[in-house]
Amino acid sequence: MTSPERLDGLLTGWGLQVTATITAVHSGDEDAVIRHFGGDPGTARPMPLEELSEHYDRDLVLISRSGPAVVVVENNGYQGSREEVLRPLSRLGRTASAFWNVNAVSRLSLAEDGLISSALDMVVLDEEPFGARPDAWEPLLEGLDFEIDERWGVGLAAVERATGARFDDAWARGPHRAVEIRPVPEYVLGQGSADSPLLQREPFVGYLADLDSAPGPALLERMRHHALDLALAHAELREHPLASAALTHPVAGPERLRGELGAARDTALARSRALRAGEATDFEPEWERPSHLAFRQAVVLSVLADYVAGDSDVVSALINAMTGDGERTQEFWMVHQLHHAATRLIP
Repeated sequence: MTSPERLDGLLTGWGLQVTATITAVHSGDEDAVIRHFGGDPGTARPMPLEELSEHYDRDLVLISRSGPAVVVVENNGYQGSREEVLRPLSRLGRTASAFWNVNAVSRLSLAEDGLISSALDMVVLDEEPFGARPDAWEPLLEGLDFEIDERWGVGLAAVERATGARFDDAWARGPHRAVEIRPVPEYVLGQGSADSPLLQREPFVGYLADLDSAPGPALLERMRHHALDLALAHAELREHPLASAALTHPVAGPERLRGELGAARDTALARSRALRAGEATDFEPEWERPSHLAFRQAVVLSVLADYVAGDSDVVSALINAMTGDGERTQEFWMVHQLHHAATRLIP
């Protein structure tokens, strides 16, 4: 294995220290890898690795071989971090990728047998890994430390261990093929959601049927009302008169209603802060704090004020209010995923 310090230095030399995604597949089928990235092998042309940094504004990848693995390098792209790419690739062989960008957003992913086994953040180390086997990275990360400055090098060292690839000077100087790609379409539902029992009952059966047929603006509005209803229940605001008024889309006086909702939000937020000041700092879980209900109410009231003003992005705006792990929040996250899929399909 190449040392993380050495790998980090090489990344700087290749112009990839600020933003990059490097994916390795334990496979010998380069053309299949290219296709899974949304490229055409017939359009590939030679390009030195050090030239890739000059093409940061294009959907361009470099393909090469390193030992038993096919390696894909992206400069300013992240396709190799997406499950729509990783899961099909992993049917060719164990696949691993390391992604980071200028904002220190990062992900280290391991995919096997058509599933994301484990994925984790290389910067926010207190977040739990997720995937079909969240602990799958553990034996491969033994002795590696993401708390050092060369954490991108640590990520590449992990990719080496997982796939047998070797990121060294010999590989860097070897032949690489450049291919233009088109981003692979997103899944309607990601791993872990497609087999949810929620999809066996209404209104989710109807949502899926509409997504498969001819989705239109009416579907989006149904989903928004569903998400708002869940959020109102979660914040104990279903019987609040301002909430009822907001959901009826009043024709007269929307500015006055919006102002009243804003004032109610400010009151809830002040109550949350006052309660928080008297709470224990180590209260667990966070979403069961007495102050958190008032905070959820403030979020929902704020979203309703924007809804009255015509804001259509209410589902994403409700995320901060839908904390916890109960049935209501699980239902909300399914609505959120389907709403996201619908917004991609509806012009």
